Amino acid sequence: MHQVQIEVILLSVSDGNLRWRVAHGSLPTGCRPDARARELAGLGTTVPTATVVHSTSWRPVPDGLILTYAALPDPAPAEGAVRAVPADATVLCSADTAAPTPPAISVEHVLAHALRHLSLVARTNPAVIAAVDSHPQLWHAVVAHTPDVAGQLVNS
Repeated sequence: MHQVQIEVILLSVSDGNLRWRVAHGSLPTGCRPDARARELAGLGTTVPTATVVHSTSWRPVPDGLILTYAALPDPAPAEGAVRAVPADATVLCSADTAAPTPPAISVEHVLAHALRHLSLVARTNPAVIAAVDSHPQLWHAVVAHTPDVAGQLVNS
């Protein structure tokens, strides 16, 4: 039996700088991944207006899969728990077109992918565009990243 883990990258902004932290946990039987992501993010049953929880990637691990979500704004960016987004965070790509998953992926690689993905949906998804207007400082820091989808690695 393979296990499914849910990983949530929570994004916030402090002094104009993008910050992040990770929450993770298992996916209990019968629980929907989106609901579990909201729970791990610390969001209640009534999610605050203009909160974005977005499925951004998946990756295999030895005992199963990790489904990654990005959530913003972080409802509780505790001092000491958030980190600055690394300036050198990059998206990985496999050199083998028949085996697209890179051999080792860190959460920083997933973060880089999530930021590029969010930067794209902030420009193209009407519901996310509305959230952008509600949290301009946070989203300004997000859209500063190159907007791309998986597989577009030119100039990454």
